[in-house]
Amino acid sequence: MDPPSYGRGANGEVWQFEQNIYNLVELCTKVLSDDPLFFLINSYTTGISSKVLENILCLCVDKNHNGKISSGEIGLPMKNSKLVLPCGIYGKWQS
Repeated sequence: MDPPSYGRGANGEVWQFEQNIYNLVELCTKVLSDDPLFFLINSYTTGISSKVLENILCLCVDKNHNGKISSGEIGLPMKNSKLVLPCGIYGKWQS
């Protein structure tokens, strides 16, 4: 899933990644199959560490479905260079 950094609902509700991502992941676990294959989150919200996503997956998904959790940065390789332009983070749980 690719939740927004910020948004507003139809009735003026405010969505902020930092405040709401845990609850969103917790709700999503309720619709997982009994034997899920993976759960993937990516974000382009600045100031959030990939470790945060890893911890949320550990608390919400791995407690009911033992698996492997990984996280890291998303980046774009620069042409004719070994450099990578960082642009986001991901967290992944897989069975």
